[in-house]
Amino acid sequence: MKEYLVTEYLEKQSIACAVSAQNWEEASRQAAQILIDKGAIRSEYLTRMMEKLEKERSYMVLTSGVAVIHARPGEDVCKNSISLLTLKQPVEFGNANYDPVAVVFMLAATDDNSHIRLMMAVAQKLSQPDIKEKMLAAKEIEELWTLMQD
Repeated sequence: MKEYLVTEYLEKQSIACAVSAQNWEEASRQAAQILIDKGAIRSEYLTRMMEKLEKERSYMVLTSGVAVIHARPGEDVCKNSISLLTLKQPVEFGNANYDPVAVVFMLAATDDNSHIRLMMAVAQKLSQPDIKEKMLAAKEIEELWTLMQD
């Protein structure tokens, strides 16, 4: 199987550690704002993603404590990119099996093939032994960045 690296799409400046969020909406908006500020997405992408999350957010919680939020590729995505947040306090996304969520990856893809590559990169990273625990234990962005490079 081809290896996809998260760091092909995630930059150190797109990571936030121990973020305060009251709920899934606030966590999602913060993950998006990172990519808006970098010019990777336009605000319309956030709007589309929030609409999708309203209907399908429980499906975006892929494993215990980890959500991978996104919308379909579109013209409001300027660059294939990922942002990563760890939350100070976990929040509910509405998934009975895997809530609460303490790690949020946000994906933005310019086309369907890129969307699949971004999903594969995150899935392969999450398949590493103890990665979630290590991510949650990280206290600084530098630690998270190092974990994403390994």
